[in-house]
Amino acid sequence: MEHLGHPGQPTGPLPELIWLKKMIVERALTRGEYILSGGVRSDYYIDKFRLFSDPHVLRRIARMFVPLLTDVNPDLIAGTELGGVVIATAVSQLSGIPMIAVRKSPKAYGAFANEYVEGPFEPGQHVLLLEDVVTSGRELLAAKARLEELGLRVTPCAVVSRGLAPIRALIQFSLPRGQAKTEN
Repeated sequence: MEHLGHPGQPTGPLPELIWLKKMIVERALTRGEYILSGGVRSDYYIDKFRLFSDPHVLRRIARMFVPLLTDVNPDLIAGTELGGVVIATAVSQLSGIPMIAVRKSPKAYGAFANEYVEGPFEPGQHVLLLEDVVTSGRELLAAKARLEELGLRVTPCAVVSRGLAPIRALIQFSLPRGQAKTEN
């Protein structure tokens, strides 16, 4: 199994995946009735900012991307607005690879109005595009398409996949509806 694997496969070093799952359950998991991105209903929500707000947890999650950096050898790290930018910043700081941010909609002000991408890039560069939590993967795939329209080569990846998206992720995390157990 390669690091960060393929869609649908849990990946990475087992102790780190166990730790990440524990952090999600202890710090970021809430139960209730939620409408997720794209209108999907769920009885649990993963609040990634309860993970990312702790600099020690964020740094450890960022280090989990090191094997992928070695495999992909990107020129740039990119993050999707908003949570993806947080993890991309941490990975960029850790690796020394420059980063860019991809907006959900173009900003309407400033020197670069009507643009989706913040930060310098050159067509042909390889970008590791990071997202926080994906359900359908719609936002991540839209960001990937925006970058490809600009002539960039893109490898998308998420920290957490809720199991419904064909996206590479550090960890696949899902709970059976209505059950409190946390084993995948």
